Amino acid sequence: MLKTNCKNPMLELSKEFIQKDREDFTLEDVKTLQELIKYHSDLYYNKEQPIISDYEYDVLFEKLQVLEDKFQIQSKQSNQVWAEIWESTFLKVKHSRPMISLGNTYNAQDLWDFDERVKRNIWEDLLNRNYWEYQHDLTPKSVHEKLWEHKTWNKIEYILEFKFDGLWVELIYKNGELVQAITRWNGVEGEDVTVNAMQIDNIPKTIAYKNHLEVRGEVVMPISSFNNLNEQAKKTWGKIFSNPRNAASWSMRMKDAKITKQRNLKFFAYDLANFDDFRNAEEISEYYEVIKDLEKYNFEISSYFKKLSGIQEVIWAIENFWDVKKQIDFEIDGLVLKVNDISLWETIGWTQHHPRYAISYKFPAEILTTKINSVEHQVGRTGTITPVANLEPIIIGWVTVRRATLHNYEEVENLWVHIWDSVFIKRAWEVIPKIISVVETIRNNNAEKITPPKLCPSCKTPVIKDGEKVRFFCPNTLDCPAQHSEKLVFAVGKQWFNIDGFWVRQVELFLELWIIKNLVDIFTIENKKEDILALEGFKEKSVNNLISGVQKAKSVEISTFLTALAIAGVGKKTAKTLWKLFHSKESLLEFPYDVEDLVALDDIWPEIAQNMIDYFSNDAHKIILEQLDAILEIKYFEKLEISSQLQANPYFWKKMCITGSFVWDDGNKISRDDLVKKLESVWWEFTGSVSKNTDFLLAGEKAGSKLKKAQELNISIINLQDFLNQVD
Repeated sequence: MLKTNCKNPMLELSKEFIQKDREDFTLEDVKTLQELIKYHSDLYYNKEQPIISDYEYDVLFEKLQVLEDKFQIQSKQSNQVWAEIWESTFLKVKHSRPMISLGNTYNAQDLWDFDERVKRNIWEDLLNRNYWEYQHDLTPKSVHEKLWEHKTWNKIEYILEFKFDGLWVELIYKNGELVQAITRWNGVEGEDVTVNAMQIDNIPKTIAYKNHLEVRGEVVMPISSFNNLNEQAKKTWGKIFSNPRNAASWSMRMKDAKITKQRNLKFFAYDLANFDDFRNAEEISEYYEVIKDLEKYNFEISSYFKKLSGIQEVIWAIENFWDVKKQIDFEIDGLVLKVNDISLWETIGWTQHHPRYAISYKFPAEILTTKINSVEHQVGRTGTITPVANLEPIIIGWVTVRRATLHNYEEVENLWVHIWDSVFIKRAWEVIPKIISVVETIRNNNAEKITPPKLCPSCKTPVIKDGEKVRFFCPNTLDCPAQHSEKLVFAVGKQWFNIDGFWVRQVELFLELWIIKNLVDIFTIENKKEDILALEGFKEKSVNNLISGVQKAKSVEISTFLTALAIAGVGKKTAKTLWKLFHSKESLLEFPYDVEDLVALDDIWPEIAQNMIDYFSNDAHKIILEQLDAILEIKYFEKLEISSQLQANPYFWKKMCITGSFVWDDGNKISRDDLVKKLESVWWEFTGSVSKNTDFLLAGEKAGSKLKKAQELNISIINLQDFLNQVD
């Protein structure tokens, strides 16, 4: 690697020309640009030592083409762009069905793997239903040959469509009238943005379909509108948006709906919350037909909407997609692939987070070069120290990137990366900035090696290497300010105590001013009301809301409480396994268990067991736990009314699956989430699919393949009334 005390003039000039607006190029600049292209082509093709990324080379090359041909120049986004975070104040509304995300693929092999998983799920379902039971002498090979002949096994029919990069929105229609619009927000509940949705021209306000309908899709801002919006903002010192998605999201959440109307937003439909109701009413069986039917009812859908036979056709379509992407006037961050035959969806199934019958293909990450100006050593809630690089700001895919994690110090060694190095950085899958390599041909003589700190950056405790692992950590779990702050931020977050109004800013500020020191202080925050009101920016209403949020969070299940303690290795699933050990205050404060007791439980490893022992044997932790028990209403195992009668119930601690739709006597629908909560409240275990290990199936109207599979496996089937009789 070449070391030099001066900057590489060709690299610096390349950076300047990448940023320079085409309108500012002179004839002399064009000649220089031609020399730059020759220089970089030689490095890339002949010497195989590029100092800029492929993307940056393409930018320079495309500029040269345009300038040489004297094409009209389009507006270029400013380097000053930055997005602000909007704190939602809209009314929250629960979704009838959770708005879950899709899994991701990034290359052809990922797509082949997805196709294989789809086929395997179909295969297993056929075998479980004894599809070939009439041929008992079939070998695995002959079974495979039979399945290959089956129409669903040979070539799955897929639909390929845009993956819009905007704001998820659900539109609810009753008697053909738009009555409500809800954002995705956290997927379980959303923000009511009905008034704003009414301002979007291509959202139908009335439709010919008169049954209840819940249409899901994406609100986007056209790129042309986005550019015009930012150009106008520059002239008037208004808000500059970093990308069309942020602009669409902000515009959709404006309290003044007149502004929303001015923003030229568009809505594209691609899903239904009540999918089965609609397709049964319309008598259609394909996803393709469902979405095309929505188009018939005047919903705008993806203009790229292809029906393809087999995964190879999908891959070919993606490989030939890039010309399409250049022609569209809105941002997409990939394509969505779905199995077309809806009858197979339940067979293929879901995970907790996404469906298995659909997946997104994310476009390759954009890669740029920049420089590492410094490195911070960040301390996490479990004490792990992570090196984070501070970069010369660059714009990747509409986003200004200033920092990138180096993950751990082994990664630093593998990359051989130093402070002041020029590095290739990608915004991985258009989300997470990541340093992927160092520019191999140049290094400044002043470059500084990046090494683990000997002392914790926060509390100055000597740093320890975690055995053979790559982890370096601060062992001061009690008094390290950084760990303490991270733990409190974690505890008050949405997944745990979910204290509305207690954000990262509040935790850090209150810790700094000694308004809070631990979780106990958070739950007695009303005692510090006057101190908080004395701070700049805190008004009576916001402080009262904060106190109210704390009060609401005081009733908590023991599993949530355990997770919020931030014990290393104890996440949501592990806490669900451990919670039955905590049947009273005494079991929490005295913790009468040893490592052998804990590892006897499912999925509890010795390391996690030891972490539990260490935590509960610590005197300082015992004091905090005792104070929290006195303040909070912790729902222990006993308090959940696990009586001897309940434990004698044949359903107690049994695995139950749910299929079909359910309604109350008044006709209102019962959500799947409500049924699962009832199920878990009496110590049944919910499972998402039917297998030989399933004990019961709760079957409602329009039950599908799960019912058939349960019947074939001789699994007990109960109806809603039987279920309610047991839980109420």
